[in-house]
Amino acid sequence: MKYLERLKNLKAYKTETTPCKVKLSSNESPFDLSDKLKERISQEIKKINFQRYPDPHATRLKEVIANFVNSEENLNITPENLVLGNGSDELIHLLITVIGDLKNPVAYPIPTFPMYQVSSDVVGRPKVEFELDENFQLTKEEIDKALSKNPDAFFFASPNNPTGNSFDRDLIKYVIDKGVFTVIDEAYIHFSDKESFIKEALQYDNVVVLRTMSKVGLASIRLGYLIAKKEVAEEINKARLPFNVTYPTQVIGEIVLTEGLDELNQQIKAVREERTRVMSEISKIKHIKVYPSDANFFLMKVPNGDLLHKQLIEKGVLVRNMSHLPKLENCLRVSIGKKEENDEFIKAMFEIFKNG
Repeated sequence: MKYLERLKNLKAYKTETTPCKVKLSSNESPFDLSDKLKERISQEIKKINFQRYPDPHATRLKEVIANFVNSEENLNITPENLVLGNGSDELIHLLITVIGDLKNPVAYPIPTFPMYQVSSDVVGRPKVEFELDENFQLTKEEIDKALSKNPDAFFFASPNNPTGNSFDRDLIKYVIDKGVFTVIDEAYIHFSDKESFIKEALQYDNVVVLRTMSKVGLASIRLGYLIAKKEVAEEINKARLPFNVTYPTQVIGEIVLTEGLDELNQQIKAVREERTRVMSEISKIKHIKVYPSDANFFLMKVPNGDLLHKQLIEKGVLVRNMSHLPKLENCLRVSIGKKEENDEFIKAMFEIFKNG
């Protein structure tokens, strides 16, 4: 075991796996693909030569993703602006591995998505963790403290997981203008009205944007993508593992992002509408603070997070207990489900608190 000594203190990323009738814990889309779309996928999957490697460059899928982003953002992204990953998690790990010198730290605010910390620890890279304020927002004071540690890269999840809010755009630009490599993780951008940083990613050598299909209905196929200037994407792509995007993933991604776009957009709209309704209902319960959200989930502060988490499980509803993270004591994260799932959650909450 001496060869694994470096991993002894490593804390692996944990997910919530307790079986429950209503699962509102993982920020997945609550909607499966339609039978019609699944039939189209089935037809194309049958054509795959499973003994062959997939296209190592995912050429067609890159073209489809570029068209998808351009239609949303009114931009002119080309396949050369993209690096694809086995989920955005792989791209996070890739960036932490290749950006700057491994002896120099990466910086990120806390609380935020734990994979920045996990990937840094896996490669033995120093970390600069700086605090958000009481509203989970960036502050110039904390950013300046982080900058004084001379990190090679900053990671900003905006909208942020698990807090749900988008970060101050000007403060992210402040870091960009300092010339530090800046990664904006926009995993939840489809549920937000805030402006993306893609234009900056196409303009600056030190900016990349991360996106994922996991939050809009395709978590199972593990498809993430990075957007950057062509020259930046080309360099990062050199370190990407070969054949990292499987043949089935390429086929499914192409179909859903063309023939299934209307379906995806309807589902995103439904989640946004349900988010407004659920947050409004839960806000009526005394002693609970519901934080604003630009994501497909929201965060709430409760009198006793561990107890409420357990009580909800007893009623068949699984949410994510975030109490173990900095500044999140007695906080639970609630993903937005289908209307009937959300109704079960609301009902359980009112039964537990017995007020309205």
